[in-house]
Amino acid sequence: MKSLTVLLPTYNGALYLPEQIESLRKQTDADSCVLIQDDGSTDETLAFLDSLKNDSLFAFGTEFGRHFGAKDNFLSMMRQVKSPYVALCDQDDVWEPDRLALGRRALEEAEARLGPSTPLLVHSDCKVTDAEGHIIHESFFAHQGWDPEAKSLSRLLVQNNVTGCTVMMNHALCRLVADHANSRIFMHDWFIAQTAAAFGEILFIPQPLVRYRQHGNNAIGASKSGFGARILKTVRSPELARQRIALTYDQAAVFRDCHGDDLPEEARTCVDEYLATQSLPKLKRIRAVRCGGYTMQSRIARMGQMLFG
Repeated sequence: MKSLTVLLPTYNGALYLPEQIESLRKQTDADSCVLIQDDGSTDETLAFLDSLKNDSLFAFGTEFGRHFGAKDNFLSMMRQVKSPYVALCDQDDVWEPDRLALGRRALEEAEARLGPSTPLLVHSDCKVTDAEGHIIHESFFAHQGWDPEAKSLSRLLVQNNVTGCTVMMNHALCRLVADHANSRIFMHDWFIAQTAAAFGEILFIPQPLVRYRQHGNNAIGASKSGFGARILKTVRSPELARQRIALTYDQAAVFRDCHGDDLPEEARTCVDEYLATQSLPKLKRIRAVRCGGYTMQSRIARMGQMLFG
């Protein structure tokens, strides 16, 4: 068994998967392997995966072929993996050669400080590309207006800044998520980030280690609009802003239910106090959200939160 396992779910990914596979082969971290689990593809993905069966870099999940959806396919593989370190991988991106090596180093240094039993998450910035792989944004964080220092549970309850395709974690965090997450969570990366914030530590690598491809089939991706257009959209679409805010309350409740009494007391109080703001009158709610540190990261998101929250 390799000490680092990359989890790669696939689904009708024949167009972009070969390029991602090549970038996995070029990783400088030699002590790693790739676990692949297909989600019921109907294109040429299965034929391509069949060509990998004699390559020792790749293995295949025990629930290969079931139709989970991206979120639950990741969770299925997280329940299967036993290696000390785990990286999440999307089928349509391209990785920089040192993505695994730098992530491993960050995790090892953190474990030396905190111990391997501490749940740890490492994530990085990424470059945004178009469908053909041309770079359209050098920094996903800068484009989204995210704050890499927003690592507390209070901040992550209201806005996620951990992109799944950049995630690496240690075994402690992987098991914690695998044992508690269920299909009610909105997205796996958001739940993983909240879990790491509640139980352990989040580390950020500021350099872009992934080329994050945007195309018509992304489940969730980068905003296609510029800053001004996003402000206008927020002002003109109050219902969308309200739905986004309502989602944060829904997922905070799901997070609370998933971990239950296992949540550390400080984290439990943080979640409960945020949920309590939902029933407050508007002005009191805005004040409580700000005082509790439950503020969204980008200026546009904060504006929508204050106007329509």
